Amino acid sequence: MDIEAEVVTLNDGLDYVILDEISAHSNVYVYLSNTEDPRNFCVRKRIQNNVGSLLVGLDDDDEYNMAMKLYFEKNKK
Repeated sequence: MDIEAEVVTLNDGLDYVILDEISAHSNVYVYLSNTEDPRNFCVRKRIQNNVGSLLVGLDDDDEYNMAMKLYFEKNKK
């Protein structure tokens, strides 16, 4: 069974698979894993502008911790 996944290239020049997206607090948080090293995980915010959407870094550690809490709550088993 083949699974299609959206892959994006970030500013570091590496490709990342989008694992999940969660809307909260007027933002869309995007959870990504590097295609070559799945341990290389990051979170970005999707920002809409007049050209399309951009993935930008989070503002600080508090926002990162909140975004990770959202992810774990959504994906707990």
